Amino acid sequence: MRAHVELIHEDDYIWHVGELPYGEGKVRERRLSVDEEDGSSSLSLDFPADWGRGGGVPHANTEFYVVSGSLSYGGTELGAGGYVQVPKGVPMDWIKVREGSRVLHWREYGDCGFDPDARRWADAVGEVTVLDSNRMEWTEAPSVGPLTPLYIKLLHRDPKTGFYTRLIRAKKGWTDHRLAHHPCYEEFYTLGGKMAYNFGDIDDGTYCFRPAGVKHGHFIAETDIDWIIRSDGELINWYTTEEWVKWGGHAENYDDHNHDHLPVISTLPVRSRSRGAWTGDGM
Repeated sequence: MRAHVELIHEDDYIWHVGELPYGEGKVRERRLSVDEEDGSSSLSLDFPADWGRGGGVPHANTEFYVVSGSLSYGGTELGAGGYVQVPKGVPMDWIKVREGSRVLHWREYGDCGFDPDARRWADAVGEVTVLDSNRMEWTEAPSVGPLTPLYIKLLHRDPKTGFYTRLIRAKKGWTDHRLAHHPCYEEFYTLGGKMAYNFGDIDDGTYCFRPAGVKHGHFIAETDIDWIIRSDGELINWYTTEEWVKWGGHAENYDDHNHDHLPVISTLPVRSRSRGAWTGDGM
């Protein structure tokens, strides 16, 4: 299980040497969210020099999304908005990334292991997906759910599990005052725009990983805003209104009328310094 991360800005995180075995060149990574039990990771990659790797088989469901710069997959050149998904155990072609590029990278249900020039695993399911999202049309989300329309570009969906990756756009003024939670996890990385939110301000480079069942809400889009969003199953919105929390007790030796003295709920999410203090709104 990964920790509840909400919100962090990636610029508050340190760089590590990138874990992309058998690659040649330079790559570094910010670890936005990691599951130390199975190796699942959500990473922001930076390429100080050209980098590349030959074909082989990844040990995890693997995704790349180009934020800026250029990535080539098997000879297909992808700029900002380019997307590659490779199922676990399925051979992938060679990949090259140009110096100065920024790429989001996910590994799901496995670690960074990679077998060069290997054959397809016997139990592998699916095929490689390569997309230029700029060539896709935005489609309006179904009206059931958010109070005002959202727009979607579906990048990948597992037909068996419902696991999906998609781009989401909210227009300026999009709002939903309700609290929602889901039966699946939900994570997002903000590609552009600004939104006021109960966990803190959302802007370019902000990231969230929210385990199943965690409430969130009170959204107001201050500009048009785009995210890349992933969930490990069918995303159903369960809404809460007129929310309340049973929380308290007798204050023995502190002032229970002084906000600075009050205890906080022990399950606070991981936050980074630029997001500032959080009041607990929405929980």
